[in-house]
Amino acid sequence: MTDIVLDGVIEDMIFTNEENGYTVCTINCMGEPVTCVGIMPFVNEGETIRVQGYWQVHATFGRQFKVEYFEKKLPTTSGTILKYLSSGAIKGVGPVTAERIVSKFGEDSLDVIENHPEWLTDIKGISPRKAHEISEAYRMQFGMRTVMLYCNRFFGPSLSVRIFKKYGSAAIDLIENNPYILCEDIVGIGFEKADKVAMDLGFQYNCAERIEAGVLHILNEAAFNGGHCYLPEEALLDKTAKKLQVAKEEILPALRGLCDRDKLVIAEIQGKRVVFLKEYFEAEQYIAAKLVSLSEAEFPFTLEGVGEQICLLEEKYGLEYAPEQKRAIMLAVTKGVSIVTGGPGTGKTTVIKAIIDIFRSLKYSVMLAAPTGRAAKRMSEASGCEAKTIHRLLEMTYTDANTPRFARDEFNPLPYKVIIIDEVSMVDTLLMASLLKAVKNGSYLILIGDVDQLPPVGAGNCLADIIQSGRFAVSRLTKVFRQAQESLIIVNAHNINSGVMPRLDVKDNDFFFIRRDNAADIKELIIDLVAKRLPKKYGVNPLDDIQVITPTRKGELGAAELNRILQSALNPQNGRKKEKKAGGVIFRENDKVMQVRNNYDLEWFISASGAQEETTGRGIFNGDIGRIISIDTQSETMVIDFDRRIAEYDFALLDELEHAYAITVHKSQGSEFKMVLMPAFDSPLPLMTRNLLYTAVTRAKELVCMIGKPECIETMVKNDHRPERYTALGEFLCSL
Repeated sequence: MTDIVLDGVIEDMIFTNEENGYTVCTINCMGEPVTCVGIMPFVNEGETIRVQGYWQVHATFGRQFKVEYFEKKLPTTSGTILKYLSSGAIKGVGPVTAERIVSKFGEDSLDVIENHPEWLTDIKGISPRKAHEISEAYRMQFGMRTVMLYCNRFFGPSLSVRIFKKYGSAAIDLIENNPYILCEDIVGIGFEKADKVAMDLGFQYNCAERIEAGVLHILNEAAFNGGHCYLPEEALLDKTAKKLQVAKEEILPALRGLCDRDKLVIAEIQGKRVVFLKEYFEAEQYIAAKLVSLSEAEFPFTLEGVGEQICLLEEKYGLEYAPEQKRAIMLAVTKGVSIVTGGPGTGKTTVIKAIIDIFRSLKYSVMLAAPTGRAAKRMSEASGCEAKTIHRLLEMTYTDANTPRFARDEFNPLPYKVIIIDEVSMVDTLLMASLLKAVKNGSYLILIGDVDQLPPVGAGNCLADIIQSGRFAVSRLTKVFRQAQESLIIVNAHNINSGVMPRLDVKDNDFFFIRRDNAADIKELIIDLVAKRLPKKYGVNPLDDIQVITPTRKGELGAAELNRILQSALNPQNGRKKEKKAGGVIFRENDKVMQVRNNYDLEWFISASGAQEETTGRGIFNGDIGRIISIDTQSETMVIDFDRRIAEYDFALLDELEHAYAITVHKSQGSEFKMVLMPAFDSPLPLMTRNLLYTAVTRAKELVCMIGKPECIETMVKNDHRPERYTALGEFLCSL
């Protein structure tokens, strides 16, 4: 496709998206009107632009010019200058003032505004102060043009918009002084992109700026991809040296410099020098200190008093609590911090209900929360009480710089006497620290979770570290109750967790296995089960009720390939559905998708059925699953329904989405699905683990179907290896 270059004056602004700069406008190109569409931020009527791209025919809007690159030129004739100034592009200049300026200064009007603003005071209605403001606003426009042209050397228009919004006219100086600030400040620019800019600008491969950015990159990668709160110093030096191709000796001054600027903390853990990103060091220290402080408070309930309350509840509900349940209830209402852990069917929900009843009999305020929306919804349904996500509980707000923060903290604590958190195995270090900052002294904190599931996606391993420290009251629920024993899902989950092979020979229960010995046959059967057999037999919706879960992202039975074939089977193109291709993936209307990183900025609304008002909020989080409602190629946006939260994405954010017909086990944490299908096949050994299999099985509410080779399941059951996470919470707890 040959690039075409057109010059023209903008005559009509049809549409513009201020967030991503997507614009539809009409330009006068040699007397002919041309409709231009693409990323063209900060353009206005009357401006002369040069656009580069190609012609396309839109199904609805006809022939258009698709802009891939653009640059602005200052208007030069009196007529174009008047149109430009009249458009409102310069704050403080409307049509009347524009007419007066151009009438007096003609083609020199823009030069006067920029270089001789005091001359503007000769015009009626322009005071010296207003003349200065007009000049500053125009210079800002000029600075924006300069920044956009500069950034277009390295990035697309969408990233250039983000850079200008962050730094303003100072962007060029900041980038040329240290391009690595981009990977810290701008979403979508990682170390590799910033590094390429630096090399293009002539920075040396072993300069201090590059090495410091490389160290931060390695530590951030260790946190995001490995769950580590720190790295041993020697490991950090090795990884950084390999990544940057520099000597270890050249990295040591960078470590000292980053420590001096409070970016890093070097500490000694278990006799070894380790390096933390400062936020993780402070978070783990805070968690330890706050938990110990909460646990040392004195509370009025005695064990005898609790015993009486338990008897009353047994009479009220006509049940008898198991001894380990009674112990869990007693510890929860007599200790400042308590932990309840156990697998499916062991009565965690029954314990939570009893705890709530006892505290409410004392007129204590109680609040329930969980890390994800799905987990909170499930907790609410099981307990009969309102449950919020932790983010909503902490009332996430935004600073003047549009940076997310929690309104609830140590200066504005939560008003509840009792806080119960479920699915704590999913809570990472930074979120746990934020939660504890909002818990006021003298409150009860009850942490519920299954320590045998996978650790959180984010850095840290809080639940396991808290339990292993031995500092707090821990109740382990192990007895599977009779009703739960009727479920083969629950029986097999406990077998797996105990290192015992699950029953694979039962065909008339809620867990069944189908043998297939090669990937092609497994894929074919998965499609048949999801698209036809299970919906026909059980009357379920294949998109809403069935979830394919797989150990890995890559390979013939990884999430990427399974998503490709399941999209074709469940949501094929019918000629009417709009599509958008991004990063080699085709997103289609009605696709099932997942958000793969926290985005605190995204606005959403809930349109309540029959209500006059809409509930709004911000934030779509890692693991949220939704459905694409519509795709608008004109405005370059798509609308997605995340369980009734309706959010609009511009196309620049599509790298935050993946298809969710099939998801990895790690991404399934905290969720519960009516039916789960899982291929059992040869995967990399680090993924063939017992707790990964256990986590997958326990995601299912009504049915588990495993397809593949029994030998693979046996390998996973026998492999109890859990990758080490570098965390210091346990050590900090033991030192207090």
